[in-house]
Amino acid sequence: MSIIVKSAALKATALAGAFVLLTAAGPLPDLTPVQNHAAIEEIAKLVAKDYVFPEKRDAIVSQLRVREKEGRYTIANPGLFAQTVSEDMVAFSHDKHMWFQLDPEGYKAALLPPDDTQAEAYFEALAARTNQGYDEMRILPGNVRYVNLASFAWSKKETPAVVADVARFLKGADAIIFDISGNGGGAAEAVRAIVSYFLPPDGRTLVTFHDGVTGKDDVSKVEPTLAGPRLTGIPLYVLTSHSTGSAAEEFAYHVKHFKLGTLIGTTTAGAANNDSIFPVAPFFLQSISTGRPEHGLTHSNWEGVGVAPDVEIDPANARDTAYAMALKSLLAAGREEHRNEYDWALAGVETRLHPFAIKADALAAYAGQYGTRKVWVDGGKLMYQRQDRDPTELKPMAADLFGFANSDEVRARFRREGGEVTGFDLLTADGQVIPNPRT
Repeated sequence: MSIIVKSAALKATALAGAFVLLTAAGPLPDLTPVQNHAAIEEIAKLVAKDYVFPEKRDAIVSQLRVREKEGRYTIANPGLFAQTVSEDMVAFSHDKHMWFQLDPEGYKAALLPPDDTQAEAYFEALAARTNQGYDEMRILPGNVRYVNLASFAWSKKETPAVVADVARFLKGADAIIFDISGNGGGAAEAVRAIVSYFLPPDGRTLVTFHDGVTGKDDVSKVEPTLAGPRLTGIPLYVLTSHSTGSAAEEFAYHVKHFKLGTLIGTTTAGAANNDSIFPVAPFFLQSISTGRPEHGLTHSNWEGVGVAPDVEIDPANARDTAYAMALKSLLAAGREEHRNEYDWALAGVETRLHPFAIKADALAAYAGQYGTRKVWVDGGKLMYQRQDRDPTELKPMAADLFGFANSDEVRARFRREGGEVTGFDLLTADGQVIPNPRT
């Protein structure tokens, strides 16, 4: 939960790297050994006081002090110091929320009082610069709508409105692909804001966060009313990877256990503990796990194990795999009015998943002039150009069938007589067939 709280700590649910804040322009001064030692002492104090598992505190602090005595942390470069300490903190605790980060501006913001308007404005501005984490929205052929959510940023003033706009975009989809494969986490409020759109307004408990610092529980429930349309009933495919962490894992966990859709990719990072972020002089932030989530259905969480996908595949191919699955499901549903559209889109995505190869010397058979259109071979690629237009590559899809590298809406099917290429038909996504004889 991205808000400033007492003790000048920042509550969050993000992995290192996912909670990157603005850094000061220009190089920072070297650290002195006194500053190195003071930072290690502050980290040890925070762990001993607030780490969520009391039985592990002494061992983490002990290992930190051993490494310091060995001289491991006598490092002048601030970035290298932060990287070294962070790697050790994660290794000592086996907890991916125990990171240490160089962040001069974040450090100054974390020093401000909990109710300081300057601190609130700082984090609101960060969320606004990333569109609350919603990086990309696209309509893929076949009306499969894709959203890339890079982080679960939270702004009390702005995020709900952005999420409502995303829901309005997705409402018209035949199927949805939701990409959190590179999402390292963020705010629990942002997770509740979007996952509520995929659930009925039944008031069910999503997660109970047990706070080890205050001893209080924070219960997250499905939002009863929303500013945009609910998305229940639309096939949902969610992309994950080992980089999917923390709050993003919470979203994936809901999808899996509330059976909202299909997870595609690899098992997520396994970072469930909710953390507080503390300033450490002279310009660092230390994340300490201070609580744990309990899912409303399983009464457990994903700490250390991650969220396993329904379809395990290399994240590099996860998007196209999800896309193909969505199109096949839509075809199986018998929506005849869109069958040609789905078939056309599926042929394109299957070609990317299973490339069709043509030997370079065989490409020469297609080279030639076709009226105002020219086809030639360049560097082992078949190229195409219409008069007064930019050239583009023709990519093989099947025997004598090629797609255009610059468009999903048109393809070229070459015709032969007696084994010789005599022309091609220009095929369009809306069913047109335009013959082009070889001249």
